[in-house]
Amino acid sequence: MADKEATPTTKELEFEGYKFTVDTDLIDDVEALEIIDRIENKGQIAAVVPFLSFLIGKDGYEQMKAHFVKTEGKFRATKLAEVYKIIINNFDPKD
Repeated sequence: MADKEATPTTKELEFEGYKFTVDTDLIDDVEALEIIDRIENKGQIAAVVPFLSFLIGKDGYEQMKAHFVKTEGKFRATKLAEVYKIIINNFDPKD
């Protein structure tokens, strides 16, 4: 039986001109689901920070934060919420 070719699970997403890569396979991880529960069901918008750190890495999150601090003076919670929505809207469990 031939090995099944690995399919890439990363997607490049863009928010207000800032491009970042998300490993969508990680969204299906139990750890991510626990964080999503905090955001969706408990209203803990601050949980987007560990969610992003989990999906794009601590360095990826710090680079995103630095970009928005540089362009807007701060990284606003409203921006975090919008980035979260973009990620969730681009997750297709069939992938």
